[in-house]
Amino acid sequence: MKGLKNSRSSIATALVLCLMAGATGVACSYAAFGFQTRQVSTKLREIDRLVSERYVGTMDGEAIGDFAAYGYLTGLNDRWSNYIPANEYKSYQLRTEGQGVGIGVSVVTEQDRIRVSEVYDDSPAQQAGIAKGDLILAAEGVTVEKDGGQAVVNAVQGEEGTAVTITVRKAETNQVQELTMTRALVKQKMAWGEMLDGQIGYLRINSFRVGSAEQFNAALDQLVADGAKSLILDVRHNGGGRVKEMSAMLDPLLGEGTIMTLRTKAGMETVYSSDAAHIELPAVVLADDQSISAAEFFAAALQEYDRATVVGTHTTGKGRAQQTYELSDGSALVLSVEEYFTPKGNNLADKGIAPDVEVGLTEAQASDFYFLTPETDPQLQKAVEILS
Repeated sequence: MKGLKNSRSSIATALVLCLMAGATGVACSYAAFGFQTRQVSTKLREIDRLVSERYVGTMDGEAIGDFAAYGYLTGLNDRWSNYIPANEYKSYQLRTEGQGVGIGVSVVTEQDRIRVSEVYDDSPAQQAGIAKGDLILAAEGVTVEKDGGQAVVNAVQGEEGTAVTITVRKAETNQVQELTMTRALVKQKMAWGEMLDGQIGYLRINSFRVGSAEQFNAALDQLVADGAKSLILDVRHNGGGRVKEMSAMLDPLLGEGTIMTLRTKAGMETVYSSDAAHIELPAVVLADDQSISAAEFFAAALQEYDRATVVGTHTTGKGRAQQTYELSDGSALVLSVEEYFTPKGNNLADKGIAPDVEVGLTEAQASDFYFLTPETDPQLQKAVEILS
């Protein structure tokens, strides 16, 4: 952490100040922190003093600050709060804004292969002809066979405007191709739709990051214009995102009423609501144990208003909203700062929601989730059956 390298004895003090005051830019004294934080600062001061006086090795203040911050957040025992080092924060910001620098694909990394699960529109990968199901075998001389999947994924990543050469095996032809692309800032594919048999409009929501509502509503409008008679809304394997984006997606599906209530530690509430105008089409929501946060509240709102039947498995059970605070050295905290509640006032923490119709996947189907088709996906088949 910047500012810690130059003064070994200031590590503990600077760490606590950064954690407690750096995010807001307001100077705070230890007296304002409370007993638990004084406990932390005392312990860190003792450790820092002993290390400074006795440790015979060299010290890296930045690394110590990062690990101390990781430890502090881990000590909260809150799986949703975490620390982001400065060198990772820019990428984190881009992801939350529905963007990323790279070739424009999502992949599933397994022990011995990397499969492309989605190709983003107008991306270098799409322009190079990469398609869903293709295998990435190597990048920049790093191979899956010798170096492992994660090493290849790391080699694909890099700075905007730089070239990367990857080797792929085409799913359709089994041919191996070497492709050179220029890494670019690409917009993620977060929501899209297609028409299934029987004029059933299928809408996949991959995340609720910035821009997802715009993609969702465009796809919804197109399906309605094409004559959809019912809807399947798929939030399986959806890690959540912005409440504002989720609310904007629910608005055209719900009548007038509360969508979600967020409550701070001080009791202040923020209420998201929908207006009266909405689409009155029969609907099914697909959810599973990897539907988290906004994804399960999306399903809960439709379930509680009797606007949709929920099909799948029990959701994760997240009941807290996070805020990201940038610290003075460019690192950041993601901290749980609000509890949130469904339209009926339920907090889903450690409870989640139960489906109206429970349908699971086999182990093989679960591992192949992103490559299931309407013919091989039993949860989607059940949704079609209900709507038919």
